[in-house]
Amino acid sequence: MDRDWTRLGKALQAARRALGVTQEEMANALGVGRSVIQLIEGGNEYKKPTASMRTYATRVGWADGSIERVLAGGEPIQAAAGAPAAEPGRTADENPVETGLPVRIVHELKSRGDLLDTAVIPLGDGASMVVVVKGKPGASVDEIERNLEAWREAQGQLMELDYRRAAAKDQQPDA
Repeated sequence: MDRDWTRLGKALQAARRALGVTQEEMANALGVGRSVIQLIEGGNEYKKPTASMRTYATRVGWADGSIERVLAGGEPIQAAAGAPAAEPGRTADENPVETGLPVRIVHELKSRGDLLDTAVIPLGDGASMVVVVKGKPGASVDEIERNLEAWREAQGQLMELDYRRAAAKDQQPDA
């Protein structure tokens, strides 16, 4: 079966532009680099549609199965208003669009290794950074202990970010 990757790329690009979204904005929404968007829109040939392509299609309002329709020469189907479609084979809980997280973060959270720890690091002015620490699959107790010790050292350095910012702010004269 011939697949027209160029047709798919042009269709996704047209849909993105119709929404007034730049390649950079789409890349940020998908949690990928701009080069990924350029490859997709450029009609790069793939063995099969990727997760990034599916999320891209969802972001521009296409329903499930639209990518395959466009690759086969058809037209995409618009998803029901206000209800982004989940990727085929995934529940709404597993759908990156539904979580609001970038695809690469969802992928990393669901992939290999045990969850060792999490932290929320304040960055000042109400901003924060969320850190998820994962170990390698099948790690021994000693390996997990070494990983946690490395994390404790890194966590201390990250926590200093907020203290340095607060100290710098305290040293500024009041206006």
